[in-house]
Amino acid sequence: MPKDRSALPYLIMAIPPLLWAGNFIVGRAVADHMAPIHLSFWRWALATLVLLPFGWRRTWGQRAVIREHLGAITVLAFFGISAFNTLAYISLQYTVATNAILLNSLIPIFILIIGGLFLGQAIRRWQVVGVMISLAGVLAILTRLDGEVIRSLAFNRGDLWMLLAALDWALYSILLKYLRPAKLEAIPFLQITMILGTLMLLPLLWIDPFGEGAMVWDGAMIRALAYIAIFPSVLAYLSWNYGIQKIGAATGGQFLHLMPLFGAVMATVFLGEQIEVFHWVGALLIGTGIWMSVRTV
Repeated sequence: MPKDRSALPYLIMAIPPLLWAGNFIVGRAVADHMAPIHLSFWRWALATLVLLPFGWRRTWGQRAVIREHLGAITVLAFFGISAFNTLAYISLQYTVATNAILLNSLIPIFILIIGGLFLGQAIRRWQVVGVMISLAGVLAILTRLDGEVIRSLAFNRGDLWMLLAALDWALYSILLKYLRPAKLEAIPFLQITMILGTLMLLPLLWIDPFGEGAMVWDGAMIRALAYIAIFPSVLAYLSWNYGIQKIGAATGGQFLHLMPLFGAVMATVFLGEQIEVFHWVGALLIGTGIWMSVRTV
């Protein structure tokens, strides 16, 4: 599929990192109150219900396409719905959001490596340079250009879970281009992957491998689930799937480097924190890296 040269896909690709930055913040905030498998299951169960009124007719209308490509769709549902979010939420049980976002920023690098080594995709010099510049911007924001912060970074088992999650999302983004049926519309595709992904999480709820126990429902938990079911789930996934189809995984993956920048802006707006010099430096590097990647299209 030829890559889209219009500006719209690139603008839309800024939506997922904005909403997913909020997902990491909320996920860490409720980490001590809701176990990861419960959080992942209820996120997608509620997201399925949110999308159902808008998508069930179109999904039913494309049931023949879904039945024909059910195997490929199930693979995408596993990597994109069931596995990634569960791994990320497990990670946030043991590590801080800063480490999780840093490791999440490895996804564009994983995409380039997997695509180049195993799928024969061309890796352009400017894409590699763009990835490294964007990653430098991420590090500038996360470390605040402070040597003490860099020296104090420590990694734990939660970071290993996040590393696995990042690898999972890189695989999903690459497979999206090859396995998603061309005839399956965006909303039916998301609807059926949500349904399949949620069903795949059911056995984990029953087995309870982490000894999670029953979930406690309260006002804060309901608000958290409402946010992650609507924004990082429905809206962000529709935007990501559309953008990857249009501009490809290697270029689209660069936009994940916007997450730390958006996280800093959210902290300013909602927590009253100040924008510092390192934010501007990081923003400049991230923007430059994305531009260098996009210009290779």
